Amino acid sequence: MQTLTHSILGRTASIGRAGCLIGILLAVPLHAPLAAAQPGTQAAGGLPAAGPSNPEPAKKHAPTPPAPATPAAARPAPLAGGPGLIAAWAARLDQRAAEIEAAPKVKATRVGYGTVLKKGDGGMIEMVVPPVEVPPPGAAPAAGEPSPLADVLAAVPVEPAPPAVISVRSPLADRVGRVATRLIELGYLQPDQWTDSFDDRVETAVRAFQIVEGLQPDGKVGEVTRQALDRTPAQAVAMMRRAAAAMRSAQQAMPDTVVLVNLPSQTVTYVERGKPAFAMRAVVGRPSRKTPLLQDRITSVTINPTWTVPPTVLTEDKLPVLRKKGNTGIKNAIVYLDGSPVVPETVNWWSVDPGRIRIVQKPGDDNALGRFRFNLTNGDGIFLHGTNDPRLFDRDLRAASSGCVRLADARLMADTLLSAAKLNPASITQQLDSGETKTVRLPNAIPVRFVYWTASVDTDGTVRVHPDIYDEPPAPAPATTPAASRPKPASQLPPQPAPVPGTPPMRTVSDQPAAPAPARM
Repeated sequence: MQTLTHSILGRTASIGRAGCLIGILLAVPLHAPLAAAQPGTQAAGGLPAAGPSNPEPAKKHAPTPPAPATPAAARPAPLAGGPGLIAAWAARLDQRAAEIEAAPKVKATRVGYGTVLKKGDGGMIEMVVPPVEVPPPGAAPAAGEPSPLADVLAAVPVEPAPPAVISVRSPLADRVGRVATRLIELGYLQPDQWTDSFDDRVETAVRAFQIVEGLQPDGKVGEVTRQALDRTPAQAVAMMRRAAAAMRSAQQAMPDTVVLVNLPSQTVTYVERGKPAFAMRAVVGRPSRKTPLLQDRITSVTINPTWTVPPTVLTEDKLPVLRKKGNTGIKNAIVYLDGSPVVPETVNWWSVDPGRIRIVQKPGDDNALGRFRFNLTNGDGIFLHGTNDPRLFDRDLRAASSGCVRLADARLMADTLLSAAKLNPASITQQLDSGETKTVRLPNAIPVRFVYWTASVDTDGTVRVHPDIYDEPPAPAPATTPAASRPKPASQLPPQPAPVPGTPPMRTVSDQPAAPAPARM
């Protein structure tokens, strides 16, 4: 394997820095930790993702002139305890921002907004010119046309000219040229490799840039890659300073053990006793249905949950489908009208008010919540849960839910949290296989903090800058107090959902069962 890797590195060395990075990628284990390169995160605006684990001299791989190297001993080490860890992250962001500010200023060409650019775009393209139409024999002459010509046309049959194929410059050539210019400025292409055609060399350079930035290396310049290319050092510094300030304002109230949901990075990190235990990709609320910045806690975990469609999703998404097609478009779902199950195709939904409708999806692999739901105490219907559609986790931009947070590895989170409730992985698997819905209350609620940090620090000290997914970030919500989570009188409790026909009864293992609000997905 070592000989093969050296051979590939030798073959790719001729294409410069991009080839070197692709070659190095081949030697990296396929299941590298998420913190090493989180899709949807970027290094500082096209600058190298500086971290103490980079053994190469900065000038060899830095896309822009490097800042003075910082000795490893001078880098802030994570401290014990939640507040210490957050303070160390903030200090590292400030340090990296100072390094960028000290670096020599360089030109930064903007690619600009536009369609996704991929291999084959730009350059010269072929265009077919339609043939000139010839009047058929015997056609009446046009107004003002001499009659002798009409006689000739009538006497001599004229064959129509074949369509002509000509070469013209592609409308995308300018943007491809700006991409090549930007890659040259960052050191991924040589100056003599400029082109306005998205060829193999440009694609390889884009992939290398994406690898360094922690993006999906698909070789395409989509919106997230475009933002990373266009981000200037000054913009990256501003995002780091802003994140560091947000971290410092939150550090004193940050518990030692906490689930961190960072919306810009679209990731969830579990911090245990002041140290990051694991991180995973997540899907968060879309801009029109933002995930709020909550301070909450996980009180219980539901295995094999049902999903009750929440009011907003019902009114805006599912009811239009019911009215148009006569079904919900949801697999294994029961539709209730005035509390009774009905056959959707037999109802005129145009005359039904949304308040009379309830849709409940049975548990299973098709369930929108996946196999696990992590119940919080807020009244907004915001939860953490799994999913039945893992494809979204392969995207760089994952702001696609209705407000809830979908976890890429809900099983890992469940195994971790339920161990405190004396459930081992084998017991969880047995419960999953039973198909029975079961809610397990945690002996100690786990704090959850939803944050909006536009920069973060990997476990190796690498600084990542994240896309600003919301034009206007949500305002922080007040912390959920213990009083807010006390059991309400029976008259104030929300109605319990009716049992879903054909599903096992729900079992709740808790001292105070509760009926959480429908998840907003």
